[in-house]
Order: sequence, then C-alpha cells, then structure tokens
Amino acid sequence: MIPSLSGHISALPALLIVLAVAACSRADSQFGVENAWRDPDFTATEGVTTEADVLEALGPPSQIINLRNQTVFYYLKENFRSDRLLLILYNQTERRSSYDRAVFFFGPDGVLRNAAFSETELPRE
Repeated sequence: MIPSLSGHISALPALLIVLAVAACSRADSQFGVENAWRDPDFTATEGVTTEADVLEALGPPSQIINLRNQTVFYYLKENFRSDRLLLILYNQTERRSSYDRAVFFFGPDGVLRNAAFSETELPRE
C-alpha cells in the first residue's frame, strides 16, 4: 500500500502558522546608581576627600558598610541585556550582565583612606 501524502500536505499550513508566530525580542535594563564617578571632573584624593565630599558629588551609595574602624561607600551600576527567541516548541534566552563599581574606604575621621574602581566602564546617560 502506498502511504498517503494528504496528511503531510495538510500539516504545511500549521507549520507556516508556527513559524509566523515565532518571535525574537531584546530587553535592556539598568539598576543601581548613576556612575558619576566616571565624570572627568570627579576626583577622590586619599587623605583629603571626605565622606561629605563623596556624598555631595555622587549622591547616596548603593550600600554603606560599617567595618570595625572604617566605613565603606559602595556604588554600583548594572546593565542587563536579554535576547530571546520564542517558538512554540523551542525557546532560547541569552542574558548578559555588566557592572561598573566604585568603592570608597573612609577612616573613623571620615577622610578617604582608599578608593577602587572597576575596570569596566559603562557609558553614562
């Protein structure tokens, strides 16, 4: 007996519908604080810059950490990008994250002891 092709031919419109409802999307999002520490006019000098100077220039940090004899201001900006391929039978998502950080260490007198910045520089808005 010869198999019928009519069942396969009628599946063609269904396959075309599946391909038509496939979608691709991209989503970008940002979290954290503005990375004003990348501003060329911003400077932090050890032994001179105070907590008040940093707060005035950069605003509130993402996190304040109190250690035994020092205070740490931690600033963080995060960028996320998600690329999605959405099909009825198969979905794929790729997510990439990038971070820009600044950390300031102050002594008990509120004067800057040390500062560190991430190598990654995210663009400022």
